[in-house]
Amino acid sequence: MGKSALIKKIHNAAVNYQKYLAGRTFLYVYDDSVVEIVFKSSSFQHLTGVKTNLKAKGFYAHAKKKNGLRPGEVMFDKTHPYDLAEKKMDYLGDLYKVTCSDVMIATDIVTISAVYKVGVTNFRFILLCGPNRDTTGQLIDDCLVPYSFRVEDISASRFEELHEVQYIFSKGTNEQYYSQITYCAGRENLDLPAQIKEKIKIS
Repeated sequence: MGKSALIKKIHNAAVNYQKYLAGRTFLYVYDDSVVEIVFKSSSFQHLTGVKTNLKAKGFYAHAKKKNGLRPGEVMFDKTHPYDLAEKKMDYLGDLYKVTCSDVMIATDIVTISAVYKVGVTNFRFILLCGPNRDTTGQLIDDCLVPYSFRVEDISASRFEELHEVQYIFSKGTNEQYYSQITYCAGRENLDLPAQIKEKIKIS
């Protein structure tokens, strides 16, 4: 795959990210516990595996537009190798599927470069998440945000603990309550603890 084909895949992934994820927060319920993941426009570039001279929001703004990303804005080096970016782009367009299908929650994932509190995986790829911080590094809330997107070495044996997700709920990030069910593992009656139910208001 040449760079122009890779940029086209980045564009397609950005279109899906905008359609399904950007500006939304998802509530994952597992083992009577929850994790909330916020999808920001500034997170997209980090998930592509490419290096750029643009700021994260600028990269995403260019990527959403057809022919918006220029070849000179997409770069590679030892920490952003071309072959890994190419592999990621085969899957990144399907990232939204971890918000509306059967997935597992992995906790305390250790990689060579970092430790991540939570990962969401369908065993084709894993979305690794960490604290939601502002540009100064201050913690914003208890939600998590996407930090990394991995497609290599995804198997159950790689994780210390895996938890089956029972429900996934969705809301606009600025909304108070989760108003949509995007996934339900056969439990239609919302048999949830009170502290989880108070976050949800299905219309």
